Amino acid sequence: MSKTQYVIFGNKGFLAEVSAADQNVAGTSATSLTVDGTLATDAGFLPIDHGHDVVGTSTDAYNIIIKAAGDTSGDRANDNLNDFATGLPFAAAADPATGDVTALRFNDWDVANTNQVVVITASGAVGYDIQNTDKLWLEQTAAHATALPFGTISTQICLPMKNFIGADQVAYAQEYWDGTALDRTVLSFKSTVGSATDDTIILTHTAGKYKAICTMMENLANADNYDNPITVFDLDSSGLITQFDSTLGIVGCFVRSAAK
Repeated sequence: MSKTQYVIFGNKGFLAEVSAADQNVAGTSATSLTVDGTLATDAGFLPIDHGHDVVGTSTDAYNIIIKAAGDTSGDRANDNLNDFATGLPFAAAADPATGDVTALRFNDWDVANTNQVVVITASGAVGYDIQNTDKLWLEQTAAHATALPFGTISTQICLPMKNFIGADQVAYAQEYWDGTALDRTVLSFKSTVGSATDDTIILTHTAGKYKAICTMMENLANADNYDNPITVFDLDSSGLITQFDSTLGIVGCFVRSAAK
């Protein structure tokens, strides 16, 4: 029997949205941003419930970033002092200005009612009020025992490269919080359970990297490290374990395997 290279992919949750109206993100109230349904199946994460004043649970495994679309008053905690993108002080801490990139702190958001992210309404030293056309990013930054999907079923997968079918570009009109344009590529494999449904890996990455991803997959198919699988993308408790994120700009990876 001929040998084949095996590869491992693990989830890295990522969501990029533009608010459709004041206090809304993708049609949902920003103070009750539900992370389930489409988000769980398309963005690849599901934070565990915790209070907004609790550190060491989901809060140290996620970033919530907001980019202001316009100038507003009193919509940001008055002690959130520096721009997340530039590191420079805000002109006015409590008053978001156009283009300000704000990272929410552990006391600015919580997760309640079974995986529902709640952005705390701005008041004094706590919270943020999302406004019409503000941009929002929710990004998993590390694996954590209390921040799903770490260690849960179907969040990691080991696949034989002989089952690789192909790579498809998909529409994705979003950018990263630093302004970098993003694309998505779907990698398809014959199902490991032999069903008609493919196992797929959805990669969110820097725009213009589709050909580089195809080259990566070709190189993996021709690899001869038969004694060990190659980890293509995964997370650990301190960040990424991957050979390819720095060259491809991968910000999200979602494993969608056929029903077992």
